[in-house]
Amino acid sequence: GQVSVSGNAERAVLTLRGDGGFASGSDEVSKRLLPVLERIGDVLRTQPGRVVVIGHTDDTRPSLSARLPSNFDLSKARARTVAALLEKRAGGAGRFASEGRADTEPVAPNDGPANRARNRRVDIVVMAPAASTSPRQPAGLD
Repeated sequence: GQVSVSGNAERAVLTLRGDGGFASGSDEVSKRLLPVLERIGDVLRTQPGRVVVIGHTDDTRPSLSARLPSNFDLSKARARTVAALLEKRAGGAGRFASEGRADTEPVAPNDGPANRARNRRVDIVVMAPAASTSPRQPAGLD
């Protein structure tokens, strides 16, 4: 599928595969990815916690004439676009943040088209709410 899920008790990570989600060198979400983001936004509306959207690229350099001239610019712009769409759908102003990591965190070697496609992705990290509702330990019992 287009989305994979991983995580632990502190956070859930939804990874959107980059192939087909965006045109090459663009931060515009494809018509194919939009309904997926809408469904994720609907789920996030009911889930508490901070959300950080992280854009990743492969190691292919954008053309110098591109509107987004570096992989950092491209990854940040894609993360911002996804975060804005999710925030619009899920609500919660200030709950969403975005980061660009470019090609600094590959999940596969950039040694062929299939592996490069795996590295082009957007991670949606949903942090568990702070444990502020849990009872405090009495003093001296730490």
